[in-house]
Amino acid sequence: MPRRSLPLGPETLGLIEDARIDFLCAALVVRDGDNEPEFELPELIPNLDDDDAVYAFREQLIDVLAEFDPDELRPAETRSRRIRALATGKGVTSLKTIVAQKLDHESAEEFDEQPDPLCRSIWALLNARAIFEDAESFHFARQFRDHRKLYDAFEVDLENAVPIDAAAIDDLALAMRIKKVLELKPAISCTVKAIDLPGTDAHPASIMLIVRHGGPLSSVYNHRDDGRRAAIYYRPPNEATLIYTPSLRQIEVCADSPVVRQQVSDTFAEVALNHDISQKPLTWKRYNLTRFRSSLALERPAIEGYDIIRACVLEAEVRLGQWRRKLLLKVTLDDDIEAVADQYLGARNVFRRAERFSRIGIAVVYSRAGDATERTLNMTISGTKSCNLQSHKDPEERSLGFALLQEWGVLSAFRQIDPSDLRAMFAELVKLHDRVEDEVTGKYLRELGLDAQQLIEGGLLERRDRQDVVLIEDGDIDGEGDIKPSESKGMVRAVGPFGEDGGDVPASDLDKYALNADWLHETIMKLLKPLLTRRGSQQVLDQDLTLLGAMEIGDAEIPLYFARRLNDLKTVERLDLALRARNQAGVGIVLAASEQMPSHLGPNVVVPLLSNLAPADEEFVISRDGLEMAFRSNSALARGGATPQVLRSGKQSAVLHVPGKDPLNLTGAEQIKIFERLVAACKAGSPDVQVKQLMDGFGARNPQQAFRPKTWESILNVYIAKGEKRGYWRLVTDKTWPQAAV
Repeated sequence: MPRRSLPLGPETLGLIEDARIDFLCAALVVRDGDNEPEFELPELIPNLDDDDAVYAFREQLIDVLAEFDPDELRPAETRSRRIRALATGKGVTSLKTIVAQKLDHESAEEFDEQPDPLCRSIWALLNARAIFEDAESFHFARQFRDHRKLYDAFEVDLENAVPIDAAAIDDLALAMRIKKVLELKPAISCTVKAIDLPGTDAHPASIMLIVRHGGPLSSVYNHRDDGRRAAIYYRPPNEATLIYTPSLRQIEVCADSPVVRQQVSDTFAEVALNHDISQKPLTWKRYNLTRFRSSLALERPAIEGYDIIRACVLEAEVRLGQWRRKLLLKVTLDDDIEAVADQYLGARNVFRRAERFSRIGIAVVYSRAGDATERTLNMTISGTKSCNLQSHKDPEERSLGFALLQEWGVLSAFRQIDPSDLRAMFAELVKLHDRVEDEVTGKYLRELGLDAQQLIEGGLLERRDRQDVVLIEDGDIDGEGDIKPSESKGMVRAVGPFGEDGGDVPASDLDKYALNADWLHETIMKLLKPLLTRRGSQQVLDQDLTLLGAMEIGDAEIPLYFARRLNDLKTVERLDLALRARNQAGVGIVLAASEQMPSHLGPNVVVPLLSNLAPADEEFVISRDGLEMAFRSNSALARGGATPQVLRSGKQSAVLHVPGKDPLNLTGAEQIKIFERLVAACKAGSPDVQVKQLMDGFGARNPQQAFRPKTWESILNVYIAKGEKRGYWRLVTDKTWPQAAV
């Protein structure tokens, strides 16, 4: 079938080409909401055995759908993608597995009678939607490890593996506990479904838990036929999927929030496994393979109760530029892997200059105290979150393996940072979260006074590789220098661009770390929570803006927001636009992580967090009195003030205040000067300003050119409008101002 320039997406076209036409029509007429269009499909379906008629019918369907806009076809495209995902590859097995467990015998037989996988997928969508959705969750569950930002693995320190299956899990009790732990409102339902996952060649038998609940209320603006816009409120669905593998004593969980991942895992361990996490918390381990960049040799550490005879790397895998390209080297226990690599790959081989190891296999020959038997322990670490040690049945062997990995600096176990320590480092955490880059160096952490290892164990950082270039600004050397080994322990040597000696630099200063932005955000939000009088309504409005809830000032509840990166003018402009769209919430407070910031964002007072820290002995991490004083002092300006004015906060930033209107942030010299001239004309009693005078000294000829399209759309006829005569502009106000005295 020839491909034409059509508004249809590839998934919809694929479904039209491949599905049997009676099933195809049934799938296309599905509507999940009143806002979806109704496709007037042909009523008469041709004989399925007439190839020419079937081909013509498919072409006719394409012509019908081609009359709609791409936006109108998007829901059908999404459904087509979901149907096709469960009709190809492992999706077929996922659907069959869930159907076999959840459908009754009669319906399961009807499912099996459908002619092919695509028809079976469509049948499930039409006749068993809940089971279809469970199959989707199962299909993606085994792909958790591809979603590093959404995935965590925890290990349960049980004395014995608990024989448990899906039937043994009390879904209702687990749902009630999860609802309580996540602090969900009574009106928000929470459901839990447990499904047995059969063992495969790649994965042992497991249990999958699908946790679904409603998220915080949100809204989008809908453009109505009369040209007005109205908010549509909805509650987005949230989902966490958990897999427990009894033989590995491992919990894997996937969810948007790192806090939800931990809380759901803890709750499952307590309720389903009867595990006391207060005595033995779930272990969250991270594996750091960067130490093998300097050497593949392993020293023989002293472990009490064991005699380590020999430890060596037998297997090393590196990635070559792209993750899909890899090189694996395997040797025997009698070989020296570094010598083999040098002999066959050259002295400067890829293993000596690898950017990233993806797999390391280690063999340890040892004996136990009082036992003459020589034993061998094999360990394989894959990436940062996977190690085969947990599958070892002998608990002593598991403990030995983890102890060795800790001694070699490969393993970092999760340790919850004490709340008092988190409060003490609150200001530094805010500075980290305010950064544009998600990577930091050891030097930056040292200057902040933060312990990198503590943050790694607390889940806020992940170790990356090391800088191989450093900026030298010492004496006659000014530029980038290379890093070379040093004779001094714990140091590296900087070499200038022309071979000059730049001196020794602490090696730890050049270590690079990735911020766990989600976990860091959750940690800061948790420390700010005590300020709130109304909780449970936290909402991420933008990657740099979060609605925390409300705090009480006087007799009123004031919206409380958290914002970061306000030292960036583009971010200020974007967030100002977002908050002016929410002006129905009233005047609120924006807690700013940045030291440089505007005085207002939309109808909200901006208050610097770091200037309002409370003493350590007070209840709140932020001074509540300081917030209230800042709010009362600036709330009048948030409502527009008494007269129009432009208040500068820097050469490139200012805020326009017009009585009765939300403050408007101005970014850039042109925007500021335009409104200063309009305000001056308004106060002088002659509000109209000729465009030539208004744009005098600028490259632009029209004020619209000084603003981004979305910003201009939001301010036109709200703050600025055309004057009474052509070629004139004026400030929009609700009243006429007296002429200024000459």
